[in-house]
Amino acid sequence: MDRFNDKVAVITGGASGIGLALAHGAIQRGAKVVIADIRVEPLTQALAELRDAGGDVLAVRTDVSKFEEVEALAQATVERFSKVNMMFNNAGVFASGLTWETSVEEYDWVIGVNLKSVINGIKAFVPRMIAQGDDCHVINTSSGAGITVNPGFSSYSMTKHGVVALSEALYLDLSAEQIDTIGVTIVMPGVVQSKIMFPEKTGPDTLQTELQGRLKNPTLKALEQFMRQSVDAGLPASALSDMVFEAIAKRDLYVLPNFTDEASQAQAQAIAMGRCSATNPYPPLLAGLLEAFKAAG
Repeated sequence: MDRFNDKVAVITGGASGIGLALAHGAIQRGAKVVIADIRVEPLTQALAELRDAGGDVLAVRTDVSKFEEVEALAQATVERFSKVNMMFNNAGVFASGLTWETSVEEYDWVIGVNLKSVINGIKAFVPRMIAQGDDCHVINTSSGAGITVNPGFSSYSMTKHGVVALSEALYLDLSAEQIDTIGVTIVMPGVVQSKIMFPEKTGPDTLQTELQGRLKNPTLKALEQFMRQSVDAGLPASALSDMVFEAIAKRDLYVLPNFTDEASQAQAQAIAMGRCSATNPYPPLLAGLLEAFKAAG
């Protein structure tokens, strides 16, 4: 798909951050857009912003962790625009935590938003794309944490690794079934200017005490302080959006924008080599990361 005019793009997590930047990118390229988000007020504000930018836009409040709501999103899209060409499974949340202290309820929340949402998006939209028979594309937002792991990332890295594997499986299944009308792209941003570092804004009421209490742990506090500084100085979301649409046009499987420096590449390669050679890569990586935490603090 190298032409986007009059295509229909659905974007979950579309009310802010990367999702909103993708929505602007789609509109700039002539596509019609459906944005989905669980938060009503930001969704309403994003709808107004995108329409002011000249977009033909539909907004649908959606809990992406629930299949019936994602299915309803697909139905609303087809009712409004008669088709769907690009499905951006973009919704995501991050909350640091220790593996043994994170509650089952918090794990369920992160799994629901980060991983189950992608399953739901594939189940609801891919059959429609196959039936259409025209050029379509599935874009799943994973993370650099989909190929690396850091302390405090238990729920986040687990789900983002899952998104990578699920997306690769989708690509292989489509290829094996000789369905060549649907492309797949996995977006794996590292530090991109977004709102993901504030889980209190999106977390359910029942988890607010746990989410707000996580920073009592000095390591987690240092981790998030380091991450927020990196995100604030990171790649603009609009620049990532441009990279994603270029990848769609080229039918690239991967978008990995923040792993171009030697340190990031060395970390990812060390972890990958450690896994395939059964060699523990983590002691030196952890030592370097803890030093970075101290410097940021």
